[in-house]
Amino acid sequence: MPGSWLRIAHRGASGSTPEHTRPAFERAVSLDVDMIELDVQLSRDEELVVMHDSELERTTNGRGHVREFTLTQLKQLDCGSWYESAFQGQPILTLEEVISIIGPKVRLNTEMKGSQTDWDSLAPRLLTVLERSSRLESTIVSCFQPEALIALRRLRAHVPLGILWQDPTLADAWRWARELGAIAVHPFWMFVDSETVAAARERHLQLIAWTVNDVDTIHSLVKLGVDGIISDFPERFALV
Repeated sequence: MPGSWLRIAHRGASGSTPEHTRPAFERAVSLDVDMIELDVQLSRDEELVVMHDSELERTTNGRGHVREFTLTQLKQLDCGSWYESAFQGQPILTLEEVISIIGPKVRLNTEMKGSQTDWDSLAPRLLTVLERSSRLESTIVSCFQPEALIALRRLRAHVPLGILWQDPTLADAWRWARELGAIAVHPFWMFVDSETVAAARERHLQLIAWTVNDVDTIHSLVKLGVDGIISDFPERFALV
């Protein structure tokens, strides 16, 4: 189904490659996605690393919290073997490295991760990287915790923000979007219906649904009029 909706790869092409690795991002780019969703958090020396979990165990051969290790230490870990032996030796990436891998064509949807005590350090570092790479205007910065976006908004008035949401009641999501001047709300796909789409239209907000892996569901959401869909399997967009 053609249309103007955004085709967004979740942590790269994370359904067919280990998430947040070079192969995941390269495959997403090869599939002509419009945008790549990824997660950023701080290392102990406050470098921006691209990783979802606060702990290392699920996707690396390390143990402990990401925040406990320097970037140099994190770079020594393997974040590919957990998925498949063919990906052994894939390193944890920095945000700058990912930007270099994906090139200028594909936009970013960057989710801020960490604890509330990290926001005042993470926000300016994220802005620095995005501005240095001329990515600020083409990136949506999102978070489930509005306080993180508040920290970002204090520093820049025009950062494109997205409100991540996982509650069936979206009243507070609309409120946060208004107060923060966000451009988008990103609800869990099961909470999206025609009324949700209409409410977003009324507020002039983009509606981006996550994480949608079933082709029939993608098709249904596109017919409803969502503005973007995040999927682990971006290759399935071509089947819609």
